[in-house]
Amino acid sequence: MIKIKHKVTKKERRRLTIFVLSFLFIIGFTCINIFPDWLKIMNNKQQITHLQGSYEELLDTEEALKAEVQKLQNPEYVERYAKEKFLYTKDGEIIIRKTDTK
Repeated sequence: MIKIKHKVTKKERRRLTIFVLSFLFIIGFTCINIFPDWLKIMNNKQQITHLQGSYEELLDTEEALKAEVQKLQNPEYVERYAKEKFLYTKDGEIIIRKTDTK
């Protein structure tokens, strides 16, 4: 077997150096351009998580309000609510407030 040693010439070394530097420049340029977009994506994911929590809270509030509206359609509930909350009475009724004393 014959072993042939290949000497790297200056021209090939220069070509390889230019190729490596070009490759590193392209990788660096790409990373610099992608980093701000990556930050925006991470910020948007955080906002989405926050907004989903707010949305679920609003859905719960809406459900509670719909239930309250449904209850307020019942005249007996409205009467009891007005008596308890605003101390309204019918003619001849007397209000006796009970206070807790310990």
